[in-house]
Amino acid sequence: MALRVSAPVPVRTPGPMARAAIIAGYVVVFWVALPALVVWLGLALDDALGLDTEPSLLGLAPLVPAMGVLAWAAVELRRCGRGLPIGALPPRRLVVSGPYRFMRHPMYLGWNVAVFGLGLLIGSPALAFIVAPLLLPAWMAYARIEEAGLVRRFGAPYGRYRRRVGLLPAVSLYTVSRLLVLAGALPVSVQGAAYVPKAGPAILVPNHTCYLDPAFVGRATRRTVWFTTTAEAFRSGPLAFFLRRLPAVPLRRYRPDPVACREVLRLLGEGELVCIFPEGERTPHGGRQAPIASVVAMIARVKAPVLPVGIVGGADVGPRWSQSLRRRAVTVSIGPPLSLPADAEGAAAEIAGAWDTLIPQGDEAVHLAGLNLGKLARILWRCAACGDEERFSPASLSCAACGARWTPTADGYLDGPEGSPTSLACLARAVFAFPEAPPLWMRASGFEERCMFGPIHPLRPLGEAELRLDPERLTFGGLEVSLADLRYVTTERADTLQVATATAMWQFRPTEGSAFRLKNALDQWSGAAVQRNRS
Repeated sequence: MALRVSAPVPVRTPGPMARAAIIAGYVVVFWVALPALVVWLGLALDDALGLDTEPSLLGLAPLVPAMGVLAWAAVELRRCGRGLPIGALPPRRLVVSGPYRFMRHPMYLGWNVAVFGLGLLIGSPALAFIVAPLLLPAWMAYARIEEAGLVRRFGAPYGRYRRRVGLLPAVSLYTVSRLLVLAGALPVSVQGAAYVPKAGPAILVPNHTCYLDPAFVGRATRRTVWFTTTAEAFRSGPLAFFLRRLPAVPLRRYRPDPVACREVLRLLGEGELVCIFPEGERTPHGGRQAPIASVVAMIARVKAPVLPVGIVGGADVGPRWSQSLRRRAVTVSIGPPLSLPADAEGAAAEIAGAWDTLIPQGDEAVHLAGLNLGKLARILWRCAACGDEERFSPASLSCAACGARWTPTADGYLDGPEGSPTSLACLARAVFAFPEAPPLWMRASGFEERCMFGPIHPLRPLGEAELRLDPERLTFGGLEVSLADLRYVTTERADTLQVATATAMWQFRPTEGSAFRLKNALDQWSGAAVQRNRS
């Protein structure tokens, strides 16, 4: 992660004699007296506990790298921070390069590891396995106290740095996923990787088909890629725990989100790569969706290269309707930078045209073998040929009303009536195109956003009730929302409808039926008003 150093902070500089005295005192205390005291303590514990002492050259394995980290950190503090690792002679700039890219306090950790290696080298089991482990929580507690002063000195830049870099080095889920891709566990081939700049800001704009799209895009470059990610994933649970450790920017997709926009601009200003999915959410059926005008308008206004990315195979890895993940071959194609016009519609057309070039085959193949076909009802709730709901079976892809049948083929497509080939996405689009007859109701569990602004918190449960939609309103228990007031209609995962007005957001999870059908009905009935408010 390449972060730029902050502006210099005024620091009162002692005179030459005072400076020399401070440095000499620091060396005596921290590099002579303190190591001697720690070694004496380890040897004393060896004697008191009757531990056998046997020197081992294996101690050089941790000791030498630890001393290297100490030296590296000191050089970075002097080179980039114009200071020293001394409280009275602190760096004037926030240093985020060198070992500070991976951990916030490399000198403390290096010193700790050096004590462990020294214990092995001189044959002091107590020093290596008692004193060194006890030093870890001690310096971590002290570092927390020290960081309060760093926040006062450097302000918001240090706060952002602390959110991105751990107290200790950590292997993030993002790194693990990239290693899996590199190892072939997720076979991904890349075309056009040369278009990704080796340094400096850029925005990647891929189509969105699968949970693992960030890992696929990350395969195209050795640089860290920051992804805008739905705020829903950050609310609670194990997923939120892991996602907070990814290079991700939480985005409330159901309202304008200035916090996320500012963070994206900060990242680009710091020379980072940012990935934004212009479709907003994963395609429910594997076919492409149109870029959202409001998202594209924001991208077009940012002064950074915009690179189109086409992902082929993601829908087969993890079809959204099935909520399953499989090992399938994926191709990531990157195109040359786009020159986006200022108007949102023109910019959206430019991105869609680039995707047409990078994904020439159109709808993706989805192999149905091994998937729970009962979940196809989420996108195929009626016959795509005649529209019948009662006698259509999603699991067998057949309709007893009109006799239509679709047979999966070996290449991931379908043979339809009279042998005409088609795709699953094409069938789903035909289903979505049938007019929904009001009213539409389903039993559902409801949830409400406590506050649309501020930190992301778990939603407030509203219990279970009948969710009823008609062309005028949405009702759920005692809740009634006019469709004319809706600003955003989206879905979460594959089972939740999400709606928002200018001041409130609700989610509804049907116990039976399709969340995609609910969204489709709202899109049809609210018509141009919802589309206008989205843009």
